[in-house]
Amino acid sequence: MARPPYYILVALNSTSQPATSNNLRHPAIQYHYTDDSPLALLPQYQDEHVLILNHGQDNAPTTVHSISQDLITTGLKVDDAPGAAVAASSQENVDGRDDRMYIIETTRDDRPPTPPHEERKPASAILAQFKARNDMIRHALNYPSVTGSDTRAAPTNHDYTAPQPPPEPSK
Repeated sequence: MARPPYYILVALNSTSQPATSNNLRHPAIQYHYTDDSPLALLPQYQDEHVLILNHGQDNAPTTVHSISQDLITTGLKVDDAPGAAVAASSQENVDGRDDRMYIIETTRDDRPPTPPHEERKPASAILAQFKARNDMIRHALNYPSVTGSDTRAAPTNHDYTAPQPPPEPSK
């Protein structure tokens, strides 16, 4: 059985700071097992950020996810924890914890919230909306105009001459 991670840090990368700078924080850790209620993972108060570190069992890779609205996980680094070898040699590590350091890389989602009327739609709905708008534009640009009067704008390129409507048949 894999040992649970013990050394966990959260690196908050900011767009206002240089790319080499990050802000390391110690998160409050809550161990959650497969037989625990998933409701315990929900944020308990406003502005609480919940990151889920899914520690791989049976050689499965360790993954990390954010269920917070404005915090995005961008990566996970696993390194040897500084000083962990000293702790292991002094028998402090008899509880079987993982001596590696897990650094969860995050960034904030700075996009403004999407208004309810513009919520995310499936790709097929967006494509249908795009086609419908193009059909409206194509219909508006059809020659000759629907009313019969020629209201087209003059061409902007002087080498271009607009097509003329066919002459009226003589009666």
